[in-house]
Amino acid sequence: MSTYPKTLMIGLVAVAILGTTCVTFSPNSEAPMSSFLLDDFTSSRSKLGNSWQGYTDRVMGGLSDMTMARESEGGIPHLALAGEVSLKNNGGFIQAELRLAQDGKSSFDARNYKGVRLLARAESEGYYLFLRTSKNFFPWSFYMAPLAVTGEWQEVRVPFSRFTKGDFGAFFSLDLAELASVAVVAYKREFSAKIDVREIGFY
Repeated sequence: MSTYPKTLMIGLVAVAILGTTCVTFSPNSEAPMSSFLLDDFTSSRSKLGNSWQGYTDRVMGGLSDMTMARESEGGIPHLALAGEVSLKNNGGFIQAELRLAQDGKSSFDARNYKGVRLLARAESEGYYLFLRTSKNFFPWSFYMAPLAVTGEWQEVRVPFSRFTKGDFGAFFSLDLAELASVAVVAYKREFSAKIDVREIGFY
């Protein structure tokens, strides 16, 4: 039985991936030809035409606060997610979520890819990727994995094979043919969160 509060279970949204591998990011490097870039934050909308949405545990009574903005450094834009994650009042998360629907479809078929790829940095621990599919009907049903990031820009690749069900479980296994959303999340510990993402997509 999970030790996390039931109200936190009701408030959570999205999914992620367990186990990551990291390589140093070179600004001159290019993504593999087999990759699909979801967003490089050069526009207010992703490559799918959707915008990022920010959520906190306040949707279910928590006390966490967040800011989400598109910033620039050295002329290169990135998504900046920051805030205070609080475990008080059954809280415990802030997140930036991108829905993957396009062209009238409710989901994204990622079966031709191996995993999620990011260019990201963060000064502390406590970050996750969340993934949800069209089969995750309940907000507490998702798949998750910790993000291994440092204070320097790095390329992080997380294979789909490392995905596990979230803390509160899921009725179905991860269906790559029906991905509904991807989210970058600060989760499960009380801390001052700050994570920057320069690119995100599938590889």
